[in-house]
Amino acid sequence: MIDTSKLKGPLGLSILSIVVLLVLGINGISSIVTPFFGSSSSMSASSATDTLLKQHDDYQAMNIARFNGRSAFFKPIRIAIATPPPPPPQEKNDTPMVPKEIIIPGPPPAPSSYMGPALIAIIGDEAWFKGSGTGPDAVLRIKTGEESEGVKVVSTSSPSIVTVEHRLGVYSIHLFENEETFFREEPLPPTANDFLEEVEG
Repeated sequence: MIDTSKLKGPLGLSILSIVVLLVLGINGISSIVTPFFGSSSSMSASSATDTLLKQHDDYQAMNIARFNGRSAFFKPIRIAIATPPPPPPQEKNDTPMVPKEIIIPGPPPAPSSYMGPALIAIIGDEAWFKGSGTGPDAVLRIKTGEESEGVKVVSTSSPSIVTVEHRLGVYSIHLFENEETFFREEPLPPTANDFLEEVEG
């Protein structure tokens, strides 16, 4: 029997180192000898590479042909179109061209009647008009010579007439209407009193 106690000492280390050296030597010798025996395999690998390269070139040529064969890349066919005849020569007119008058539109005419805010009251030289807002803005107070919201008070005539400028026009506004429509200009025709009877008394 082998004494295991002896393998644990220097004898065991020697055997282990010899085994490692043998493995490394066999590996080195195989790497040196392999190229000599592997020449046939390298030749077969190079022939396979050449086949793949040729196949790649064929596919590339086919892709280029497909790309060039698309209709969008065809050169357009030039169609000969008959050119239109030149226009006939115009007769020369010696009379100078007179430019038409340029009419610049002016401001619109003033309305025939006053169309501004309604007159509410007249107090001295101040006229009050109905405003468009609420609260303090519900009344426009305009003194003579002043202007607000397009209305300018020219003068006031107490108790009921104000002269204003509005939309390029001058208007006299009456606070009260003096017309009394219940009075007629012509009296009614007299009625006959045939229904009265004389009574002897």
